[in-house]
Amino acid sequence: MKKNDFLKIEQGYFERRKYLENIKPGNLVWEVIGRGGWDVDYHPAVVKGVNVDEDYIDVIDVSEPNNPEKKYTSFVTESQLLKIAGFSKEGIEQERKEYEGIIKMVTQN
Repeated sequence: MKKNDFLKIEQGYFERRKYLENIKPGNLVWEVIGRGGWDVDYHPAVVKGVNVDEDYIDVIDVSEPNNPEKKYTSFVTESQLLKIAGFSKEGIEQERKEYEGIIKMVTQN
């Protein structure tokens, strides 16, 4: 492997670690679900834990009945969601209020 290729991989690795380290229990994240073509849905989840070394987060999927626990490796954060047309800080605050019981449960444990 060329040194330059290795340095790009290493940089990506450290960027991903830093990205995951900034995610905290109780944060909202959204799983992106394709519906065919360019159409996608965003399903909210509450972060329960972060495993930086294994590159995933544990979440409570509040978009499904019974709020199942899942592991996500691919998701968008609040700051990323705000860059997508049609999403606003007010809308995210409304979701945060809707799931405040689960958020409180996660952050108190």
